[in-house]
Amino acid sequence: MNSHMIRFGGILYALLFSSLLNGADKNLLSNGNFEGKDPFQGWMTDFPDEAFYKGNAPYVKMATPAEAGGRRAVVIDLPAGIAGNQGGKIESVPVPVEPGATYRVEVDCMTWDFSAKIHAEAWSSDPNPGQKRTIFRRAPADGRPALMMCYRAQVPSPPGQSKQWSTATREFKVPKTVVITGKDQKPEFISVKVVNYGATMAAGKSYFSNFRLIRVDGKETDQKPVVKP
Repeated sequence: MNSHMIRFGGILYALLFSSLLNGADKNLLSNGNFEGKDPFQGWMTDFPDEAFYKGNAPYVKMATPAEAGGRRAVVIDLPAGIAGNQGGKIESVPVPVEPGATYRVEVDCMTWDFSAKIHAEAWSSDPNPGQKRTIFRRAPADGRPALMMCYRAQVPSPPGQSKQWSTATREFKVPKTVVITGKDQKPEFISVKVVNYGATMAAGKSYFSNFRLIRVDGKETDQKPVVKP
């Protein structure tokens, strides 16, 4: 075997290894960093079936690069009287999930006036689609059937009122089956949401950027937020 063949084989191996790595780290959220002409494509900010969040949409905006440290980020900007009651939220459009698979969720956060909670939530077909839609039951949309929440993974919260960027992250395993109304069903979709809240009736805001949902191998682990320099 000559040196050219050895070199060519090495290049092919490197390309294959790189493609495997990139595939393993693929973000399953279609627009995790709010790109394009419609930065909220792939996101939900309006929740007409949820009593606490019917008026949520105006609170969620794109932040200016100056206030977000040069990042593309959303700001959840709450008027007085909201943070101490329901808070404000943004949630990704549900994407297909593999039952029994392990995933990692990551969200860059800069809490400013408030704190934040981050959840990854799995959904399965609702066997009773005629029941009232709530925070736990979603109406049919974009080809998805009526859904019912069947699993929630809470991410360790980022530091409250930190005024600096940090990454909140957690790995979790989606159940292979869940019991809904007495019968086994498989999780079908998953979404990621952030709730901005505070134990106050004052106005305030926080910033969020670069949402990632990645399928990984390995056991479930809980990880603390990592403060970025």
